Amino acid sequence: MRLPLIGLLVAGCGAPATMQAQHDATLKVGAIISQTGVYAPLGDDMETAMRLYLEEHDGRLGGRPARLLVADDAGNPEQGQQQARKLIARDGVSVITGLLASPVAVSVVKEAGGVPVVIANAGADELGGPGVFRVSSTNHAHGYAAGVYAAQHYAGDGVVLMAPDYSAGIETLDGFTEGFGAEPVKRILTPFGGAADLGPYLRMIPSDAKLVYAFYAGGEAVTFAKTFEQLGYDRRVKLLTCQNLADEDVVAAIGPAAEGLTSVGLYSPALDNPANAAFVATWKAKTGRNPSAVALQSWDAMQLIDRAAAEGGDLTRALAGVRVIPSPRGTFMLDARTHNPVQNWYVREYENGVNRVIATIPPKTG
Repeated sequence: MRLPLIGLLVAGCGAPATMQAQHDATLKVGAIISQTGVYAPLGDDMETAMRLYLEEHDGRLGGRPARLLVADDAGNPEQGQQQARKLIARDGVSVITGLLASPVAVSVVKEAGGVPVVIANAGADELGGPGVFRVSSTNHAHGYAAGVYAAQHYAGDGVVLMAPDYSAGIETLDGFTEGFGAEPVKRILTPFGGAADLGPYLRMIPSDAKLVYAFYAGGEAVTFAKTFEQLGYDRRVKLLTCQNLADEDVVAAIGPAAEGLTSVGLYSPALDNPANAAFVATWKAKTGRNPSAVALQSWDAMQLIDRAAAEGGDLTRALAGVRVIPSPRGTFMLDARTHNPVQNWYVREYENGVNRVIATIPPKTG
């Protein structure tokens, strides 16, 4: 059941949208989400989680009636920027959230002006500023955690890195290299966009390679995993992946080829804590399946906005004051300077329909 929409209040004559947002009884949250394009399946989970959070909190954030206004970025930075402009100028939103793809998030942050942005997924390392808050991770931190794990288990072996040729892929592979502590034997970048035949790129993997670390998401992740198995690389070399490639909705689309897949991510539905048990039960009751990391991050984006709105006053200042979030992934902190999470990472192995946790990697210090 979707949350009933709460009607917009009539804006004051000629008042700027940001000023209207401060005085509206209804807290309007603008969610820029990929409803079409390569990341559309992830966008479905993002929107479902945000609406579910509102349903579970009686349609209120910080004690105020709240409304979620969803706009499609189609994975396109220009369209994302246009949607941000409309949400701010026309709808008077108090905050923007969502943002799956890094290039879209970068363009939206540039457009946002004085409206705060809570990033639910995009990991671009360059994203930041006094009005930018992130509940996912940076690309570098994501890759770094995987590199630390690989160094513990594959040090001295031939390691190959693969990713699409755009900012998220490159930054994640850079993070892996730092965490691994040595230069991999090969880095293979593939065209970004989901339409490329990955066979020729997989054939670039040296015959003596022992480990492939891959960063792909959405439809590209499904294509990569299926091609990897179809060409027999699953029998030749160990595959370690980013969280996105083994997220719950992605592995369901991959099918049997996902069994035994090892990944490093910030969440698993199998985590044993009360907050996660409650979240998984709520999500399953709504969808009939396990929540993805994108769903979890989107839930936490709403939780951050909720906690900040409860403080009253300027929302950007209130967001900056939230330090601790009791998340289903485990309680994490937001760095006071960067507004990025300081959190555990989990090594997951996909088995019988769930990413079970086989190791924990503590956050990088210093």
